[in-house]
Amino acid sequence: MTRRRFVDLFCGAGGASEGYARAGFEVVGVDIEPQPSYPFRFVKHDAMELLSDVADYGVAVLHDSFGHVDAIGASPPCQGYVQWQNLNAERYGTRVEHPLLVQPVRDCLRASGLPYVIENVQGAPVARMTMLCGSMFGLRVRRHRFFETNMLLLDNPRCHHTGEELAVYGKLDGRRIWTRADGSEVRVVATLEQAREAMGIGWMTWDEIKEAIPPAYTEHIGRQLLEALAVTP
Repeated sequence: MTRRRFVDLFCGAGGASEGYARAGFEVVGVDIEPQPSYPFRFVKHDAMELLSDVADYGVAVLHDSFGHVDAIGASPPCQGYVQWQNLNAERYGTRVEHPLLVQPVRDCLRASGLPYVIENVQGAPVARMTMLCGSMFGLRVRRHRFFETNMLLLDNPRCHHTGEELAVYGKLDGRRIWTRADGSEVRVVATLEQAREAMGIGWMTWDEIKEAIPPAYTEHIGRQLLEALAVTP
């Protein structure tokens, strides 16, 4: 049986892609930067340029580039939406303006007519949000991520923190306590191996993994997406 094909835009080193692959998709990753650790078929390309072409010329652009595409996902850069980062940047005078791409990405994905998934952080204008957390999947990582899709998702676990979760971002320093925007505190992992175990990712460098999505999140989304595709005419 032919596997459904999923195109993962802004794929990075492949955390989200790994989850979609575990769910059962054949995955193709697209990123403007080289991704030497990416574990699947990879195309170096500007995702926004590709999406603009889809909006102008239709979904045939994707089929011509990747073969028949069944679904598409995007994890546009989150830096412009990260509240604690913006507050710290204001405090220390290091603020850098980052592009806010969720809305233009959504417009282009809708124009494709395909089932789509958008992932981003709290504070991003993600619609019809599904929030996922490492604690939902037995992972020892405190990383809330928000998902929007035009397919119906029903089976969503509940978040249940134990207080033992670790942070995988910023500096690799297990002595550091990170205070989040909501006032909660979380300890940063001390080693790359600890980060890999917490995230459920075994192949990334520190610079890659601190930006990644745990594959368990997109495996959960991907399984439901495949079920929806199976009953879609």
